[in-house]
Amino acid sequence: MADFHLTRLCAAPPAMVWDVVTDFAAYGDWMPLTRMRVDPGGPRLGWGFTGVSGVGRVGFSDSMLVSAWVPPGEDGRGSFRVVKTGRLLGGWAEVLVEPEGAGTRLQWHEDVVVRPLPFKRLFAPLLTRASERLYGRAIDAMLARAEQRAQSAGSEERR
Repeated sequence: MADFHLTRLCAAPPAMVWDVVTDFAAYGDWMPLTRMRVDPGGPRLGWGFTGVSGVGRVGFSDSMLVSAWVPPGEDGRGSFRVVKTGRLLGGWAEVLVEPEGAGTRLQWHEDVVVRPLPFKRLFAPLLTRASERLYGRAIDAMLARAEQRAQSAGSEERR
């Protein structure tokens, strides 16, 4: 329904960007009116998390399972894929972190499907634009946090 691909560049190193974008418990910091529930332990294949969005009793859950997990290796590249398993939202998201110059290139590709499927054609153009804007802001905030951490780490090293 909403199939979008966002690419961003960041001055922080890939490992630091990875740490921020895979901190699923913190996604509530990036997504408005959302609180997170995560499985015990750290992210890995088959691990799940849920974003609960809404106000009071009005809201919905966006549950996801990690279906691919490749942390950054020596080459600095890392990727993960999550599959949306909720009753209202289906689809998937793939995220790639890779070195770009002295920093990082982040690629975020997501396909969100609102159930029931007949709504797909009706809402697709609107949902795609809204998703690009919402996720673009969230990703920009994540990368800003990664850059702040990189600057703090650099300051600590100079002391």
